[in-house]
Amino acid sequence: MMELKAMSPRLKARIAGGLWLMVIVAGMTAFVIRSPLIVRGDAAATASNILASESLFRFGFAADLIAGVCYLGVTVLLYRLLKPVSRTLSLVAAFFGLAGVAIGSAISLTNLATLVLLGDGQYLSAFTTSQLQAMALMSLRLYVQGFNITMAFFGFQCLLIGCLIVRSTFLPRILGVLLAIGGSSYIISSFATFLAPAFGARLAPFIVPAALLGEGSLTFWLLVMGVNVQRWKEQRNAGS
Repeated sequence: MMELKAMSPRLKARIAGGLWLMVIVAGMTAFVIRSPLIVRGDAAATASNILASESLFRFGFAADLIAGVCYLGVTVLLYRLLKPVSRTLSLVAAFFGLAGVAIGSAISLTNLATLVLLGDGQYLSAFTTSQLQAMALMSLRLYVQGFNITMAFFGFQCLLIGCLIVRSTFLPRILGVLLAIGGSSYIISSFATFLAPAFGARLAPFIVPAALLGEGSLTFWLLVMGVNVQRWKEQRNAGS
């Protein structure tokens, strides 16, 4: 396998774009699968839906896992690509990305906890059916709260990457501006949800399009155009 250092900047950019596209597709797939199964405030109906579509629910968990693994690749490749702009800032952005993946992986276990609680293990006989259903719904609610924490870390990463792109000479600055706006949207949405849940819920219809525009634009550019290799080398040499 070709070593990462031996790859050309354009190839790194295109691989990063491809992986980021997989992140977006896998993340949206998991959301589309999971959302119809959850009935807000109704533990019994939610449990019934999940048990009736257990394979689909498990597929949603697998999609989340794929998104996390792909995003690790995105984080590493973007660190390598943007290091010539600012090694320190690029490293901080990478740390935010890695922290987000770690938190996301940890909180995804709550989805497996839901299946365990709704399973037929003998040890569950100590609880009533209603209690198990309530705990399963609580696990799903904890996933949502944990997801908001994850998106705050991803938001800071996108904001920093956007700033790096604006300062770069090898990627269009408008991509950095759009990504920074998207990252800021994630941050605002996450903290609004923590501090004022009702207000955060009203923000969602505006946050998602802004975030998708920023991520989608950069993903498309990286995948199709890559980076200007000559300018990348010039900026790397200027900083060395």
